[in-house]
Amino acid sequence: MRKKKGLWLLAAGVLLAACAPRITAEPLPGVRVDVPIQVPPPGGPSQPPGQAQSGVTAPVIKVLPGNPLPPAGSAYVDDFSSYPTGAVLPVVAPDRYGLLRTGEGWQKITVEEAFAPDGRLDKAVRTEGGYGEGFLTTGAEDWTDYRVSFRLKTLEACCTGSHIRARLFLDGSGSRALEFQIGFGPEGVKLVKLTGRQSFTLLHRRELENTARAVMRDGNWHDFVFELRSEGTVRVFVDGTEVVNWKDPDYNRGGFGIGPVGVTFQLDNLKVERLGTPTP
Repeated sequence: MRKKKGLWLLAAGVLLAACAPRITAEPLPGVRVDVPIQVPPPGGPSQPPGQAQSGVTAPVIKVLPGNPLPPAGSAYVDDFSSYPTGAVLPVVAPDRYGLLRTGEGWQKITVEEAFAPDGRLDKAVRTEGGYGEGFLTTGAEDWTDYRVSFRLKTLEACCTGSHIRARLFLDGSGSRALEFQIGFGPEGVKLVKLTGRQSFTLLHRRELENTARAVMRDGNWHDFVFELRSEGTVRVFVDGTEVVNWKDPDYNRGGFGIGPVGVTFQLDNLKVERLGTPTP
């Protein structure tokens, strides 16, 4: 009788184990991935950071990836066509892209199919944000005298405070930068100086409200160019028109980041170029 009871309990235990929900670790905390990708789960308490339970090292995602500037006369160009659809960019290319998180939540940041301006089916990075919890980044703390350009298309802007942010001369901790803002929230274009939790508005161009509204609402691709110089000069162009020209005495080197606040946008044709040293 005891033997039969033991077999019954064993069978029940096996059945319960089979029915128990499976817990799977996300490839990156807070990142939602619509298409599954092969990413090792985080290690357990007894394992070193970045070490998966299977013994495979998981990618280390940094605030700045530390990639070098391209040599003079050349450029780094990424049209995102080489990545699988659904891939989380900092996970599949941690040597080129980083992630700065400024809050507990995080938006979706994945590679997806997109239409090019001429109607061709292409790929782009889809960035979908809540309250500005993070930035996609590239570069290193010693970057200076460089240009970043890309095209961007807003898919949805939910609120009166919706805007797009770019962090310039970003340090390795993510706490110091100049922040460019364009959209409804800034009511045009802003340039804000950041250190820790403090901020100071350097420039506010409300007269560019129509430019900002077009970027947020018209559903077209818009060209952005950022030039960052070693003497602290920042120039920003939107569709060929200069919207920011500012020289800051404190910040003159660091990486680049971009992120949404209440916005879903696609980013494509990212290009990074080294600029010649400015003449006195």
